[in-house]
This record gives sequence, C-alpha cells and structure tokens, in this order.
Amino acid sequence: MRLRRACALVGAVTATVFAACKEPAFAPRWDADMYLPLSTHTIHLTPAVIPAGLSATDSFPVQQQDVSGVLGDVLKNVTDPSRCTSATNPAQSCDLVTLTATKSTAVSVQDTLYISDSSVASAPRPGMVPFPISMAVTDQTKTFTDTLANTTVTMLKNAGESGRPLYILLRGSVANPSASPLTVTVADSIQLSLSATIRVAVVHK
Repeated sequence: MRLRRACALVGAVTATVFAACKEPAFAPRWDADMYLPLSTHTIHLTPAVIPAGLSATDSFPVQQQDVSGVLGDVLKNVTDPSRCTSATNPAQSCDLVTLTATKSTAVSVQDTLYISDSSVASAPRPGMVPFPISMAVTDQTKTFTDTLANTTVTMLKNAGESGRPLYILLRGSVANPSASPLTVTVADSIQLSLSATIRVAVVHK
C-alpha cells in the first residue's frame, strides 16, 4: 500500500495559499519564504487649513486583521526563530515587514504604525511591532522595510495557531513646514499598504 501526501504552495498578488500537511517524522523538510499581503488602509485627512510651521494629528481606528483560514495556516507554520537567522549575520532575520505609504498632499508625515495581538495596540506588549513612518513634503511614495524580532515571529506563530486576530493601529501627525498656510481638502489622503515576508516550514512526502 502506497501512501501519497502533498503540500501545495500557491502564491498570487492578492493571496497566498499554504496547505499544511501532517507527515511522518522522517519525511523530507525544508523552509520557504512566503509573501503575505496584509492590511491596506487609506487615511482621509480632515479638511482644514494648517498654518505655516504647524501640525495636525492623523490616525485611523484600530483595524482587525483576520488570521483564520489560509493566513492562519501560513502563520502557524512559521519556522522557529532560531532557524530564521543568518549564519553570517546573526542579527539579520529572514522575516521582514514592509510598508508602502503614498500621500497626495504637500505635508510632512511623522507616524507610528503598530501591529499587535491586542486591540489596545499602542500599549507595549511582547512581540509588538512599532513601525515608524517618516515622509518629507516632497515624498509621494515611500517604502519602509524592517526586520521582525524573534518575539514578533513568535507572536505571529501564536496568532496563527490560536486563530485570534492581529490588530493594526496608526497614530501620528502631518505638518506644514512651508512658509505659507496649507489647505487640506477631502481629496487629500495617505494610503498605507502593509505586507510581510516570513519563512515557513514545509513538509512533503
């Protein structure tokens, strides 16, 4: 009797599919880097006139990132953090989070985006990711990439295993550093697109 089992990995622009397989302990194993599109959110700035040299707050309500289904299957197969460390540079993790910010008005931006396993996302918690965002007036699109700490990798794995959601929050300010007042309209916005690349364990028979 021959037993055949397979583990399928399918990547796409808008979704990543990972089917977890249970295999005997002697089955071949390897790691694979997977791209995970996460939250995309647009901050619509409040119409106002920002005087020269002054700032105004910007934020969005706490966003819930569902990790059930496919995303949960990926996260619960995240490799042990010790296996996601470069042998030549132990401080360099293979797990990364990337944020692309695009704005449509001539303001500077000083924000912090948080990823957490708690809805009180701005309070310090083990594994929380505080992601600083800094954009000059002339920046229209800017991409930020940061390495995930081992505690964050563990947090993501625990979220996948438990099926509990992650939470995303942003707090900060926009400023008008010019010498003239700046009028902000309903068309002015900052769009944030968040993704992660993480290393997962793959088992195949």
